[in-house]
Amino acid sequence: MKHTIKFLLTISFILLLISVSSKAQMWAPSGAKWYYTFDSFGTAGYIKIEYSKDTLIYDNSSPYQFRNCQKLSKTFFSYNHFNGNLDTISLGNEYTWSNDDTVFIYKHNKFYVLYDFSAQPGDTWIIPETYNMWGMCDSVGEIRVVSVGDTILNSKTLRYIITEPQNHSHWVLFGKIIEKIGPLMYMLPEQNCILDYMEGGPLRCYQDNVFQYTTSIAPYCDYITGIKEPDDYSLMIYPNPAIHTLTIKCQPSELYDIEITSIHSTKIREYFNIGNGMTIKLNGIEPGFYILSLRNVRLNIIKTKLQVIL
Repeated sequence: MKHTIKFLLTISFILLLISVSSKAQMWAPSGAKWYYTFDSFGTAGYIKIEYSKDTLIYDNSSPYQFRNCQKLSKTFFSYNHFNGNLDTISLGNEYTWSNDDTVFIYKHNKFYVLYDFSAQPGDTWIIPETYNMWGMCDSVGEIRVVSVGDTILNSKTLRYIITEPQNHSHWVLFGKIIEKIGPLMYMLPEQNCILDYMEGGPLRCYQDNVFQYTTSIAPYCDYITGIKEPDDYSLMIYPNPAIHTLTIKCQPSELYDIEITSIHSTKIREYFNIGNGMTIKLNGIEPGFYILSLRNVRLNIIKTKLQVIL
């Protein structure tokens, strides 16, 4: 009898594996790679997030249910403007799974909603931290859906949502999030409680074995911007969060054209020929999150998140 029970349990588990693995994998399929620009504190480069393998993780919120998760490996490729060093750093792994509408991420021994493409304007959900902040930030945040829609990429119709963080949320996902691809800003929740301590930036490229998408903010997906810059190159934009003004500090001194856009990619303000030590006024810009883009005479483009507060 014991042998029969053991045999049946084994068969059941095998059938579970077959049923889980047979479903088409719409999110993070084999060959999936994301490339996100990074530029902060004199360090430039990109974050590469790459599908590694499938793995089963037990979902303790749904008894006797294993989730077929995708293991995503994060790697940081960087160039330091101050000492000229190139570096490659592993940022660890993330584990996600998806159904027809929703992508989940595994954190704190449970699954959280990451993106919900069936959501409607006004819907909210809790998102988790995705890197260690040494207890300085809350472990979760909350985002709200602002609008939804469809877009056509490579002749394929994909849903999208546009989100913003709830007030006082320490972890944020904001801007357009496209089905299959994810956010046009960093894929994972970013902290919002320590100035400029970000893990990623704007999306450069997404690609898998059958689908490719590029935003053209860098000449190549794996391009390390600024590698030919002088060792004493630096650029600072402060304060961020900003109240009434922003100040530009750069070494060597050069001029920048500056554009502020909303998280929906709507142009809010534009400034031309802003030089070292100059201040720009933010009067009339509503409090919230924006994208700040700077372009110099060599057409190098830097994008970063800007928060405007009262």
